[in-house]
Amino acid sequence: MDAPARRPLGARAIARGIGYAQRGRMTKEGSRTECCAARLAAAGAVGASVAHELRNALAVAESSLFLAQRDLDDRPRLMRHLDRVTSEIRKAHEVIGSVLGLARGEPLRREPAPVGKLIESARHALVLPTAVQFEVAVAPADLTLLCDPILLERVFSNLYLNAVEALDGAPGGSIVTRAWRGDERTYLEVEDNGPGVHPCVIDHLFEPLVTAKVKGTGLGLALSRIIIEAHGGEITATRGAGRGTAFRMWLPND
Repeated sequence: MDAPARRPLGARAIARGIGYAQRGRMTKEGSRTECCAARLAAAGAVGASVAHELRNALAVAESSLFLAQRDLDDRPRLMRHLDRVTSEIRKAHEVIGSVLGLARGEPLRREPAPVGKLIESARHALVLPTAVQFEVAVAPADLTLLCDPILLERVFSNLYLNAVEALDGAPGGSIVTRAWRGDERTYLEVEDNGPGVHPCVIDHLFEPLVTAKVKGTGLGLALSRIIIEAHGGEITATRGAGRGTAFRMWLPND
């Protein structure tokens, strides 16, 4: 089951994964030019994704430093804020290294990771508005995945950030995460009860620069798809049980 994840993801494969690769067979005359264009597009997309992830980490670090300045006279609180800054900087290094590894075609760094811990880490990497209710249902409770935990945590973080921005602090907002193991696959879902996405956009959400948000970049979901597919899985977006949006993923079992 792991064979698809070990296949090298070179520049052209990355380009194809995020919507930039060639469609159809390249003609003999223009093959060199088109190949160069595809590689440049891939490099630009990977660079933009790295910048996106770095920006997220810097935003958390900036917020923590602001709180640290506020709590200068409270040493325990001050140390907690500074520890979070250190953690975000370290995590940014790891994320960037993992994303660049994908672009270079390096094998995924796989290790058993508890799904509940990945969800909790991604949850605490964001500051959820108090109006948003966060629910988690993992079965069994000790469910684990053989994965790159740094990359998979970023998928959850991107989906949570997407949901928070869709809810926009509205009262009664909720984000529900579900995970369960099937016979051959492990299934993961992140669903919100926000306003949902227009049908003309939802089929293109995983393409770079496609976004339903006013200030969105359209890079977080594109990177999430690359990560899930690198693990040999699949991610889709659909309307939730109510009016919101549900992101559904599956990964092959060990």
